[in-house]
Formats: sequence, structure tokens, C-alpha cells
Amino acid sequence: MTPSARLLFPAILFAPGISLAAINPGESGFRETVAPFLEKNCVACHGAEKKKGKVTLHDIHGDLATGGGLDRWEDVLDMLESGEMPPEDEPQPSDGERAAVVAWIEAGLRSATAKPVAVESAPTARRLTNFEYGNTMADLLGFRLNLIDDLPQDPVKPYVSNNTAEFMLLGPEQIDKYLAAARRAMASAIVDAEKPEVFKTRQEWDGTGAEKGSGNDEVALWSPGSRGSPGLGMGLRGFPKTGEFRVRVQASAILPEGIGEMPLRLVMGYNLNENQSTLLMEPIGTALLRNFPDDPKIFEFTGRIENFPPRPVKDRRTGEVTDTMTITAQNLYDDGTLNDENRFLHWPRRMEMPRAVVSWIEFEGPLTGTWPPEHHRQILFDSTLRETDPDAYVREVLRRFLSRAFRRPASVEEIDRFVQIYALLRPELGTLEATMRETLSMVLITPQFLLHTVADGKLVTQQYELASALSYFLWGSMPDETLLGLAAQGKLDDEAVIAEQVRRLLADGRSEAFVRNFTIQWMSLDKMKTVPINRDLFPRFLYYVPAGERAGTEEPYRPTIRDHMTDETVHFVAEVIRRNASALDFVHSDYAMLNQPLAAHYGVEGVEGNWFRPVPLKPEHHLGGLLTHGSVLVGNGTGSAPHPIYRAVWLREAILGDEVAPPPADIPSLTDTAGESAEHALSIKDLLARHRTQESCNDCHARLDPWGIPFEQYNAIGQYQPMVPKDGVRVRGFQKEQDMDLKGYREYLDSICTVEVDATARVPYGPEVTDMSGLKQFLIKERKDDVARNVLRRLLTYGIGRELGVRDRFAVEKILTKSKQSGYPMQDMIVAICQSPVFRGANQ
Repeated sequence: MTPSARLLFPAILFAPGISLAAINPGESGFRETVAPFLEKNCVACHGAEKKKGKVTLHDIHGDLATGGGLDRWEDVLDMLESGEMPPEDEPQPSDGERAAVVAWIEAGLRSATAKPVAVESAPTARRLTNFEYGNTMADLLGFRLNLIDDLPQDPVKPYVSNNTAEFMLLGPEQIDKYLAAARRAMASAIVDAEKPEVFKTRQEWDGTGAEKGSGNDEVALWSPGSRGSPGLGMGLRGFPKTGEFRVRVQASAILPEGIGEMPLRLVMGYNLNENQSTLLMEPIGTALLRNFPDDPKIFEFTGRIENFPPRPVKDRRTGEVTDTMTITAQNLYDDGTLNDENRFLHWPRRMEMPRAVVSWIEFEGPLTGTWPPEHHRQILFDSTLRETDPDAYVREVLRRFLSRAFRRPASVEEIDRFVQIYALLRPELGTLEATMRETLSMVLITPQFLLHTVADGKLVTQQYELASALSYFLWGSMPDETLLGLAAQGKLDDEAVIAEQVRRLLADGRSEAFVRNFTIQWMSLDKMKTVPINRDLFPRFLYYVPAGERAGTEEPYRPTIRDHMTDETVHFVAEVIRRNASALDFVHSDYAMLNQPLAAHYGVEGVEGNWFRPVPLKPEHHLGGLLTHGSVLVGNGTGSAPHPIYRAVWLREAILGDEVAPPPADIPSLTDTAGESAEHALSIKDLLARHRTQESCNDCHARLDPWGIPFEQYNAIGQYQPMVPKDGVRVRGFQKEQDMDLKGYREYLDSICTVEVDATARVPYGPEVTDMSGLKQFLIKERKDDVARNVLRRLLTYGIGRELGVRDRFAVEKILTKSKQSGYPMQDMIVAICQSPVFRGANQ
């Protein structure tokens, strides 16, 4: 049976000489046909004595109508449809026998799952993820605070969405954390009537010292500049603790010939010393400088003071402790060569690269042009009721806030409860503002706010629930006025309205957060951060502090190639959705999302600037699709060498949607089997072949190893590597004395890499492929349904906040069939998901 068996079933079922009429449905068909089939082909390995994969079929019963054992039957169906069982080296049933059993199981499952089951249809409560909580608070209050850093971290499981009820439980120990976050938020949201004093400061720089090569107003790469320069920052002392601030900077750039722009980033926080060994800093904003010093321009950024960490400093004379911060200018130009000369740029090279010229930086805050600010007036709105009928005013404030916080109209009972809380607190807290801060903090720890909306069976409530389901799926936040308005009018039952709203939400900038969160979890991208990169073998990959106390350690705040790789994958998924391109683009595409440093890493020419854009690809680039993304290749390597098993597991889990069981504890590791570490195994195919000679390893690795071999054409940092050293030759790391610079090290590597990588493998139940291109072609031709189905299932799981079960199977297949007719377009697929009964009834 070939990997395209699933596509052949319709033809098999109606082929001459193959009749299913003789197979009875239900229990009799099971006894007469299905049970003998299982006994002949399956029970030897999945029975009472032998339980491969912890699957047993000797005791499975054929009465699917009772609803018992459906998950086991679905697993059997998947294995038979895919052709993965029985294994290739075992006797195979005929196509007719296989198709008949598949048809019997499918008919039984379809009949069983068509019946409502009270337990499975019951609502499942799940709290907002930290990602959703942060976004919801920002949209509810009208400004963003960094609140989630103080909350318990959400659990992470590879290739699994963490927004399911299984993970998003709410316990008493979390409420204290949420209450502290709520009080902090309300302290900023509701201000006092009296205008605060405005803190304003400005620092200017001039070109003094330019005759020595660099002016005091310049910011060069890696160099903070002289004492008092913008690269060392403008100090702040005695600034306000809350409120919105504005930073303005007048800047320009010295751009060498052929370079059209450079990014200048402003960060605020504090440094420990002049070498910028920063403890904690947060970005304010980035200006893209295309103007020269004779044409300085002013750039303006705003932010919340609460989001930037101050440093308490004690005055030596008075003993008074004052909070201090520093605004620092950073030159983020990066052409991908910043490590090319002895790991960091020496002064002559810095002078050849773009430099920023900063004339002045100005800080002002809090901004009081309109007082109280808009976010305050959104809660404590202007009304004569405040004076004429204070009780009615309080009630209306609570009604408005509760309805927005609960993402549906608040009930009379809910409003009454918080009116009573307000009345109890008012005598103690004194003012309307102070009392409302504490009352609304109580609102923000209720289940109605912290949990996803749960329907009460009323049609109106279901409309609001669907509004929330759409916005939390595609924005990771609460619904806006448009969605809530449609819910109030009862229009979200209309599939055309849903389609229109899905495309509107995807076109909104807030959907970028959904794409990032979904992609990182789907691809399990955070693994890349934990891989220890071998800096001797790959001295160009990460950036290091060039001087001072922390010289030689990884630079904490400059984006590296590793950071750009995560952004590449996120931007690529966003671009596929934006274009309404096929889900098969995830396997291979004729474009990549690149910026200049990442393009240089991959060897793609003609890309300038740190911003990501679609770049057309040529065959010689050996890129396209997710399989060649550095984020995937680095995250599934060892930091010194590629790892075909890790990469094979990623392919099967993330792309094909398989579940790969972890190796049993008593199975020797790959490195133990070979007697040497995989990082130094130059012929990984031989190493894997020896591993498969052990019976305990062969069962899994025979179906796993071939998927990983084509990835051997890409090294541990995601670069195409057609040649490697021959067996027995060990690769030394970069050595300054011998290599002088990275060009010299490259010449050394070229001299020892004399053997072409053997990336040939016969994929399970498929043909032999000789390289990554062949693997991609096979997946697109023979496994396209599996690829698209996996993408669809992952999006649906993420959207409804629960794992899919056997009862969702036929709804998924219905969407897939429709999507296949037009080539699996991604945006259309998302629309179909949101129109499906599974999504619309997910929380009912």
C-alpha cells in the first residue's frame, strides 16, 4: 500500500470485482469479517502477549453504537488508511480486504458520533492564557502594561497548543497573582483628579572629537562611545512612577556608499557599567534612518512609564534613595558580518559601517495635555449623574465596565453584587476614584473575566460567545465593538457575516499576535533558545560582548541570527495566510521571508535592511517552506551537528500530524549505540543503521530515520551543507592564530569538506528520495492531504481551545474536502473553520 492509499480508497471501493455488500454492518460484520482480519494481520503484535506501542486489539469489541472504544477504532482506521499497518516487512492484506474493513469502521464511527453525548457536550471552563490575559487587559483599559511577567508561566508541551482546558486550569494560588496584577492595572487606569507634575528633560550632543574619527554624538556598532555620548545614554532621575511618556530624538545617519538605511533603537532601563552590561532594559522604539547629518529628522515614541524598570540609587550625602533610568541609543545595523573579524568589530571596521548621529534626546512625562486621560474617562465617564445621582452614576460605571470585561451584557444580579462591594469599600477608601479602583480590581478576578465565556443555553449568550471565540482565535483578545454589535443584533449565525468578520480580523494588525503565538506553539520554536550553539564551530552565529567585564559572553540585547530565525517563521506563516496561499506552501514555496542578516546567513544576495519582506528564491538557495527554516533546523539539532532523529520527529509531528512516542526508558540512546557522540559522527546513516540492528530500536526507527536523512544537507545552524569531511576527520573550531578571521576559517572548512552528503533515503511506504528537494516533492505529491489535514486540525484545536476527538473527525474531513477543491487556501480554510459547527458550538 502506497502513501497515497487514502486517495485510492474511493477507486478501490468501486473497482470491478470488489464488493462491500457482503460485509454486514454492526456487530455481525465485525464477527464475520473485521475480527478475522484483525486476528490475521494485527493481533500478533497488538494482542495479549505482545503490545507494540501499548496498543492491544485482541479485546476490542465491534459494538460501536455504545460509544465505547471509539478512540481505539479511530487509531485502527488511521493506520489502515495511511498504509502504515501492517508494517512493510509483514504480509499485507489485499487492497479489497483493507478497503472493506476501512469502510466498516468508518460507517460505524460515523453512526456512533452522530448521536449526542451529554458528557462530551458539557461546557469546559478554561482560563485565559497569559498571552490572552495581557492582550485583553490592554484592550479593556486602552493601554498596555507588562502584567504577565508576575503571573505563573503557562505550561509548554511540544507541538501542542497550551490554550486547552487541560492546561488552562484556575487554582486558588493564582488568584492572589491576578489580584495584584489587577490592582496594579487599576492604579494606572484611574487617576486622581489633580494633575501630576510633569517631568521633562533633554540632553544634547555635538560632534566634538570628530577630528579623532568619531564625534561625541555618534553611535557606532558595538561601541557605546565616549562618556556622556548617546550610546551610553541620557540619565533620568526623579521621574514620575506612572503615566504615559513621550521620547523625541533628533537623529541622522552616516551611511557608506551602497547602504541606504540603518535602524537606531532607543531602550530605557539601566546599565551596570559603561560597557553596557545591561541588567534590564526595554525597547522604546526604533527609527529607520535614511537621512544624512545635513538633514536631521525628529522621531517620536510613546510608552507607559510603569513598563520600564527603574534602578534605586542611594545618595551618598543624604542617604535618600532615588529611582534612576537611562535612555540609550543602539545602532542595530546588521549585514550579517558583525562577527567576521576575530569575533567582533575592531575600531577601523566600525568606522566603515553605518553610524547614527544623535543631536538630542528629550523625555517628557506623564503627558497631561488632556486630563484626566482618555483611559480614565472610558471608565469614569463625564456625566451630570456624578453630582445629581451618585448611586446611579456608580451603577452605570459598573454596568459599562462589567459588560466590557465579561464580553457580554452584564446581568442585573452581577451589577448589584458589585454595587454592594462598592458600598462596603467606600467608607474605608474615601474617594470615588480609590473605591472604584478596588471594586474593579475585584471584577478582574472573577471567573466571568478570567475564564472564557461559557454559554448558559440562551441564544443571545451564544452570539456573544461566538464573538469572543472569533476574537480570541484570531486576535488573542476580547471582541471589539463591531463583533459585540453583531452579537447584540443576532447576526453571527450568518455564515456570510462570519466570513466577512474573519477576513476583517485577519486584516487587522492585532492578528499578528495570533500568528506569532500559534506558530511558536505549532512549530515548537522555543526549543531553539535552549540549544547550546558551539561558538567554536559557528563563531558567526551569535553576537558577543566585545569588551569589559562581560567580554566574550552573549550580547543580551542585540538581535542575533537566532532571533531573526523565529521572526522568519512567524512572518512566513503570516504571509501564507495573507496571500491566501496553499497550506502546501508550508512544505515548499518559491519565496522566503527574509531580512538582511538572515539572507546573508543563508547566502541570498540583494536583501538590505532589518525588516522582513518576501524574497523570490532560486534553486541554488535550497530554501522554501518550513522544512528549511533555520528555526526548525537549529531547534532540532545539537548546536554542533544536525540531528536526523530530532528533525524526523519534528517533520512527523509538526507537518504530518503524527504522534511520535518518546523512546522507552530502557532503550539505549543513539549515541550509546554508536559508542560515540552524534555530534562527531560524520556518517550519520551508518550510525542509524547500526542503531536499527537492535530489535528494541528497529520498530520505531525504521519508520522514523528515513524522514530525517534528507535533513543532513543542512548543518546545525540551518545552512545548506552539500559537502562534509570524510569519516575519521574531526573538525576543529575557529582559532584566531591560525585563521586570522572568519574568511580564513571558511577556507579551512572548504579544504577538509571533500565528501558529498549522502541524503538518500527510502521514505516509509514510499519511494527513494535523494535530497531535501525530493522529500518536499514527495510530501506535496503523495502526502498533501495529510499536510493540509494537520494544519487544519491544529488551527481548529487552537481556535476552540480543546483537543479534537473522534466526534470531530467527519467535520474536519468535510472542511478538508471543500478546501482541497481550491488547493487548500489558508485564509479560506480559517473562514471554513469559523463557520463549522465544531467551532460555533465549541463552548456550548
